[in-house]
Amino acid sequence: MSNLFFLVSGEHPSLPLSELKAILEAEEYEYQVLEKLSQVLRLAVDVNSAKSIEFRSALTRVCSVELLSCAADAEEISSAVRSVSLDKFVHENESFAVRIRRVGENIHSLSSAELERKLGKLILNKAKRSKVDLVNPDKTFFGILTDNKFLFGLKIAEISPKVFVQRGPRQKPFFHPSAMPPKLARCMVNLAKPKTGDLVLDPFCGTASMLVEAGLMGCRTVGLDVKRSMVEGGLRNLRHYNLQSEGMIVADAS
Repeated sequence: MSNLFFLVSGEHPSLPLSELKAILEAEEYEYQVLEKLSQVLRLAVDVNSAKSIEFRSALTRVCSVELLSCAADAEEISSAVRSVSLDKFVHENESFAVRIRRVGENIHSLSSAELERKLGKLILNKAKRSKVDLVNPDKTFFGILTDNKFLFGLKIAEISPKVFVQRGPRQKPFFHPSAMPPKLARCMVNLAKPKTGDLVLDPFCGTASMLVEAGLMGCRTVGLDVKRSMVEGGLRNLRHYNLQSEGMIVADAS
C-alpha cells in the first residue's frame, strides 16, 4: 500500500467521500483511512486504485501519491520539502510543475502562487537535471492547503468536470426537466458498487441519465418507466452515446 490523498468536490458534504470509498470497494481495493480533512481524504491504498477512481468517479478531482504532510507554515513546508527524496519521482531531463490548491480561506498567510514558485525552486535544486515546464510538464507536484495543514505529493490522476457538463440534460437528444444531472447520476451508480459487466437496473429510468453513466462505465443496463415517452426518449439518449441496453421496458415498478 501507498499513502495517497484525494481532493474531492465541495458540492456536497458527504457524497464525494462516499463515492470514493464505494469505488474502492467495488473494485476490491483494501484501504485504510488515515485522515479526513475539508475536501480531502488521506488513504493507505494500492496506487493502482487511482486508475479506477479516474475512470469512474464524478466527484473526485485529483489523486496524488503523498510525499509529505505538515502544518501550513511556510518554513515548515520548505524544511519538509528539502528533506524529501525525489529520486523516484523526477528523473534526468524530465520537466515538472508545481500546483497548489487552497480549500477554504482559513490560511491567509500563505500565497498559493508564491508557494508554487518557492517549492519549484527547491525541487529544481534537488533534481538538478530536471527543468520547469508550466504548460506541458512530464510530472506535476500537487499540494493542498486545508484545515491549517499542507499535503504535498505527485499527481497521478485528475478528473475534469467538463465531461459531465458536456453530457448535461440539455446536451442530449431527449430532454425532460426532471432529468438527473450526469455527475449525480454517475455518483448514484458508483454508490451501488457495480463492476464492469454487472447488470444495472433502473426501475424509474426517465431520460436514462443513470443508465448512460452505467453504460459508459462498462455495465450492462435495463431500464423501466411507466411512461412510454420516457422509455423511448431514454433509448434515444443511450443510442446517442452508442450504448446498447439489454431492455428498455414500459412498466410500473411500484
